[in-house]
Amino acid sequence: MSHLLGIGILLTGLGLLLSAFWPLVQQIDRLERQKEQIQRQVAAEQARNRELNLQLELLQSDPNYLTRIARDRLNMGKKGEIIFRFDPFPPPSDRETVSPK
Repeated sequence: MSHLLGIGILLTGLGLLLSAFWPLVQQIDRLERQKEQIQRQVAAEQARNRELNLQLELLQSDPNYLTRIARDRLNMGKKGEIIFRFDPFPPPSDRETVSPK
């Protein structure tokens, strides 16, 4: 009988400890997920920063790149040159897709 009482007290104590620390465990888990999300955002912004720095370097040092950007984005052309612009091809809707046979 005393063994059962001891086991019952031990299980009750473990249950109390678990209930006391469970909110902390959940908070730690939530903070870890938030940390991972922020790390992914930081990595994406660092990649974007590298791309922008490369583009800035090319704009400052490469006249051919600067000419290409001016011609493409600003619709600038050489004297006597005709510029053709095409609208992007629209993505197919669900009804237009062809099902495989």
